[in-house]
Amino acid sequence: MTDFSGTFVCSLVFLSGAYPVWRAWLANSQTSLLHAVVWAMASWAAWAALLLAEALDWNAVLPVIRYVALSLTACAGVAVLGARRPGMAAWNFVLIALLAVFLLPLAQGLLTGQASPQGIIWTVFLAITLGVGLINYLFTRLAIGAVMLAGGCALEIVALRKGVGWESHAAGWLLALAPWAGVAAVRCQRQPRSEFDQCWLDFRNRFGAIWAQRLREQFNRAAANAGWQVELRWKGLRVGGGQSRVETEWVTTLRALMKRFGVG
Repeated sequence: MTDFSGTFVCSLVFLSGAYPVWRAWLANSQTSLLHAVVWAMASWAAWAALLLAEALDWNAVLPVIRYVALSLTACAGVAVLGARRPGMAAWNFVLIALLAVFLLPLAQGLLTGQASPQGIIWTVFLAITLGVGLINYLFTRLAIGAVMLAGGCALEIVALRKGVGWESHAAGWLLALAPWAGVAAVRCQRQPRSEFDQCWLDFRNRFGAIWAQRLREQFNRAAANAGWQVELRWKGLRVGGGQSRVETEWVTTLRALMKRFGVG
């Protein structure tokens, strides 16, 4: 009874994560992150199906659903890496191919009558791909949520190899709380000192470290060409002592660089 009650409460907390997912959809529906959000929604639905299967003791299908959920989560992380225009829609073909590769051992396992995908190589490949997507947000305001999601996925990989145990229950709670941790982190952040920093930090937190670093390099190059004594750093803009305030021009340049991401 205790296990059922714990699973039930965890399931309710996880389902409440529909609100953060919906907010992510609203916030990014006009940006190049749209397709990444769709992939994230698909992975969220797969995790919900896993919790339902665990609550109903459908042990036979747990390894399959768990592996599919992990694969979709990995694809969602990689989807962010192709989130720019043009080419945003074409990146989905790469993701579909990646998902097909992930599902190869699953298909092989089903054909041979095995309950779960076999082979340490496939597990390592899946773990590395998951890591790439999650590390992308490790140095943003979403870091706590990313760490919790990474921990949940790591425990689910262990459960994939060992079967249902304490790992799967702990993973369920981490996965359930991760979206809310991201919401709390964003809500609790201090108001940026300037409009420029607000635009920059919003982009950094949405798109992660890889695209943020690329944008930072482009802005600093444009600033050097314009003769501005400013430098865009990870936490915001640093203005040189001899530079007069021309923030409107800085914001205009930053927004122009962000247009291919649908932001600005």
